[in-house]
Amino acid sequence: MQAAQFLLDRSVGGAKLVTRLREAGWDAATLAEQFGDQRAQQMRDEEWIREGTARGFILLSKDHRIALRPLEAEAVYVNDARLIAFARGDMTAETMGDLCIRYEASIFRLAVARAPFVFSLGQAGLKRKQLHRP
Repeated sequence: MQAAQFLLDRSVGGAKLVTRLREAGWDAATLAEQFGDQRAQQMRDEEWIREGTARGFILLSKDHRIALRPLEAEAVYVNDARLIAFARGDMTAETMGDLCIRYEASIFRLAVARAPFVFSLGQAGLKRKQLHRP
């Protein structure tokens, strides 16, 4: 498996999912761990996309509409971000963890895939999303 680091957006619930991923052997961190609690709470999507990508992370978010919003899509594009968004915003940490583990091989292959991209992760696996940039 390829070496990959994952940064979890605050929308994914933090401790439960990051613990599950680490127990499965993933190198994963939360925004709060990387940037401190206060800054993590105040970061706009464009900022955490830029900063996380600059630090070499694949980004995990619960915001499945990130590829549709022009500012966030542009941030993904100009920063060559690799972002995986869970397909449904109502997923629990347990469900998100189950999906990550089930599709682990496909997810880890994205560590070397050409950026930028947003993939949606749902019960059927990964699906590439079109970036709606200005």
